[in-house]
Amino acid sequence: MTKAIPFTKASMRRAILAVESAGKFVIGVRPDGTLIVGDAPIDLSAFSPANDNVGRSKWEDTRT
Repeated sequence: MTKAIPFTKASMRRAILAVESAGKFVIGVRPDGTLIVGDAPIDLSAFSPANDNVGRSKWEDTRT
């Protein structure tokens, strides 16, 4: 039998709304339900490659 999670969807929603009403941003959630809070949202463009014309990897090559 699995262990019950220590939080519910409703409790997470309330916690996230409380963070946002305080003018902060939720950056992430840990498996135990702890919210990771920051002063600014994460810039997702930092995670994408700078050059969109990146070549295909050898794993994507197909031979017929």
